[in-house]
Amino acid sequence: MCSQVYKPVGQSSILPVLFSGFARTCLLFGLLLYTLAAGGQNINRQQVNRLLADLRQSRPDEKRISILLELSKFHIYKPGETKADLDSSRIYLRQARKLSDSLHLLTRQHETESLSIVADLEGGDTASGRARFSTLITNCQRSGDKEGEAIARSKFGIWLRNYAPDSTIVLANFRLVAALYRSIHKPIDEINALKEIGITHLYEGKLTTAESELLHVLKRYKAIRYPKLHYTYNLLSIIGRLKGDLNEGLMYGLLCVETMKRTADTASAAAFYGDLAQVYEVAGNHQKSIDWYKKSLVVWRREGLPNFALFNAAGMIAKELIAQQQPQEALRFLKELVAEIPTNTLIQKACVAQNFAYCYDALQNYGLAERYYQEALLRYEKNNLDFEQSLRVREDIGAFYVKQHKYKEAGYYLTKALTILPQKEALSTLRDIHLMLFKVDSAQGSYLSAIDHLRHYKTFNDSLFNEARSKQLTQLQIQYDTRAKEQNIALLTKQSELQQSALKRAETTRNAILIGALLLAGLLGVSYNRYRLKQRSNQLLEAKQREIDQKNQSLEHMVVEKEELLEEKEWMLKEIHHRVKNNLQIISSLLSAQSDYLHDTTALAAIRESQNRVQAMALIHQRLYQSDHLARVSMVDYVSEVVDYLLESFSHQPAVQTVLDVFPVQLDVNLATPIGLIINEAVTNSLKYAFPEARTLQPRIIWVSLQPLDEETCRLLIEDNGVGLPTGFNPAQSTTLGLTMIQGLSHQIGGRLQIRSHQESGVCIQLDFDQHRKTDRIS
Repeated sequence: MCSQVYKPVGQSSILPVLFSGFARTCLLFGLLLYTLAAGGQNINRQQVNRLLADLRQSRPDEKRISILLELSKFHIYKPGETKADLDSSRIYLRQARKLSDSLHLLTRQHETESLSIVADLEGGDTASGRARFSTLITNCQRSGDKEGEAIARSKFGIWLRNYAPDSTIVLANFRLVAALYRSIHKPIDEINALKEIGITHLYEGKLTTAESELLHVLKRYKAIRYPKLHYTYNLLSIIGRLKGDLNEGLMYGLLCVETMKRTADTASAAAFYGDLAQVYEVAGNHQKSIDWYKKSLVVWRREGLPNFALFNAAGMIAKELIAQQQPQEALRFLKELVAEIPTNTLIQKACVAQNFAYCYDALQNYGLAERYYQEALLRYEKNNLDFEQSLRVREDIGAFYVKQHKYKEAGYYLTKALTILPQKEALSTLRDIHLMLFKVDSAQGSYLSAIDHLRHYKTFNDSLFNEARSKQLTQLQIQYDTRAKEQNIALLTKQSELQQSALKRAETTRNAILIGALLLAGLLGVSYNRYRLKQRSNQLLEAKQREIDQKNQSLEHMVVEKEELLEEKEWMLKEIHHRVKNNLQIISSLLSAQSDYLHDTTALAAIRESQNRVQAMALIHQRLYQSDHLARVSMVDYVSEVVDYLLESFSHQPAVQTVLDVFPVQLDVNLATPIGLIINEAVTNSLKYAFPEARTLQPRIIWVSLQPLDEETCRLLIEDNGVGLPTGFNPAQSTTLGLTMIQGLSHQIGGRLQIRSHQESGVCIQLDFDQHRKTDRIS
C-alpha cells in the first residue's frame, strides 16, 4: 500500500507526498507515505488549528517565525497542489522572511528561502530548482551558516531523490547533512539525516542495506533516550514484510503502535494502522487485517483530506464486503466516500478506479470492470508510477482474465507483473503471481513452464509460512494480546480501587453526619436559651432598625435619581455622536455634489481625498453611538471599515489585496481618530501611487498591522509591495498634504514615525505610540 498524509514539515521527511509534478515520490515498495517533522512527528489539522491560535498571540520574535514556517509547510505539502494552497504558503513565507530580516536571523532567512524554492517546485517551476538550491547552499557556506546549509541540502536531497535516477548525489547530500549537524552538536537532526540515507537505499530496493542502517539509527535514538521510535519501527516493519520475514514485520509493527500510544504522538496513526493491516493480510490473518484497515480509514476520514491511503484502505474494506456477498453495498460505500472526499491526484483516481473494478467484477458487469482495470493501469503508467500497488494492478487484471478463461491476455499481464521491477514486489505478491501463471500455462498446455511456476510458488510460500515462523507469529500475537489484557486489567483494578475509596469516603461522611446531628441537638438547646435572652434585645433593635430603614429609603431615592441622570447623559452623548456623524455625512454629500461641477482631475482628486478623510472621522462617531463604550473605539472593526471604504472608493484594476493583522485593542476616541486619519492617508497614497497600470506586479498587496509591543506601546505598520518612493525623495521635506498630515498627526499623539522605501520593493510607514496617552481632541 502507498499512502499519503500531510506533506513534510521538516527536513527529515520520510517520503514526499504524491502530486502531479512529483509523480515519482510514491515509494516503490508500497511504503506508507508519511513525513516526519524536525522533532519526529507529522502535522495534522488539529495541530494547524493550535498553530493559528498561537500565531494570534505571538510576539514578533523567533517563535513567531517558527509558527509561520510550519503553517507555510502545511499548505505547501497538502495533498493536491492547488493554487490557493500555494498562495497561502507564500503569504506566510513573506511574513517569515520579513520578520527574520528584521531580527537578522540568518538561519531562518535561509530556511525561508529553502521553502520558497520548494513552493515554486510544487507550482511546476522545476527548471530552475537545482540551480536555486545550489546558489542557496553556496550562500550558506559563505556566511558560515551550517544549520541553514544542512536544511537546504536536506530539502535538495529529497528533491533529487524524487527526480534523479542516480542516487549517488542524493546519498552524498544526506551524508553531508549528517556531518553538518554533528559539527554543531544537534544529535537528533544528525540521526534524522542518517535515517534519510536508509530510506534512500529502501527506494533503490536495497533492503538489507536499508535495514542495517535503520537498525543503527534505532540504536542511536535509544542511546540518547529519544522517545518517538515508532517512525523507525514502522520502516523496519515494512522492510520485514517486503523481504518475507513476517515475524519481523509483525514485531516492529506492533512495537510501532505501542510506542505511538505511549508517547501520545498519534499524528501518523492512520499510516501505521494501514501498514500493520498489510502485515496481517500477508500473514493470512484476514480478520485482524480488516480490523486495522477500518481503524486506518476512520482516522484518515476524520482528517477530511484526499490521499492514496484513504482510498486504498476503503478498497480493502470494499473487498471484505464483496467476500461477504455484498458487492452492491461495497460499490455504494466507495461512491459515498468519493463524493464526500473527491480525489485530486492521478494516483488517487487510479486507486478509486481499481476499487470500482473489484465491485463491478463481483457484480458480473465484466465490461465495466475491464474498463476500470484498464483506466487504473493507464493512470499509473501515465506518471511512470512503479510502486507496489501500481504493479499489483497488472496482477489484478491477470486474475480477472484468468477468471474469464482469457489465458493469453492473463499471461501477458501476469508476466509483466512478474518481470517489471520484481525486486520491488513483496514475496507474497510474487508467490500469488506464480500460482496464477501455473494455472495459465497448464490451461495452455505449457506444462514445463507451469511446473517451473509451481516450484517458485512453493518456494515463496514455504519461505513465508514455514512451521517455525508460524509459531513465532502466533507467539508475537499472544504477547501483544497479553500486554493489552494486562493493561486492561490494570485499568479495571485502578477503577475498582477508586470505587472502594469512594465507598470509604461515603461511610466516613455518614458517620460525620450522625455525630453532627448529635452536636446540633445540643446546640439547639443552648440556642433556645440564648434566644429568650436576645428576644428582649431585639425589640430595642427593631426600633433602631425602623429609623435606619427610613434613612436608607432616602439614600436609595437619591441613588435612583443619580442613575437616571447618568443614563440621560449617556443617551445625550450617543445622540451627539450620531449627530456629528450625520453632519460629517452631510459634508461628504456636499463634497460629492460639488465634484459634479468640477472637471479638473486635480480638484476632483482633492475632493475625493477630503471625502475619505471625512468618512474616516464619521466612522469613529458611528462606532461610538453603536457601542456600549462612549469613549473607546474597537480598532479591529474600525480599521477594517476604513480600508474597505478606501478600496471601494478607488476600484483598482487589477484588484489590490489587503492583509489586516489588527490586535483586538480599544483606543480612546481622541487617539483612534488620528490613527484612523493616518491609515486613511497612507492607504490612499498606496492606492494612488504604488501600483501604476504599466507595472505587472502579482499580487498587489497592502499590509496594515496594529500590534502591541508591550503593555504601553503599540506599533502601526502600513506597507505595500509597490514601486516605492521616487529616487531622492525625502519624506521629511515633503510638502504634500498627505505626508504633512501623517507627520502632524504622529507628532500630535507623541508617536515615533519612520517612513522607509526601497525602489521596486514598496513603502513602509511605521508608527510607535503610547496606547494610553491622553491627547487633545481632534477639531
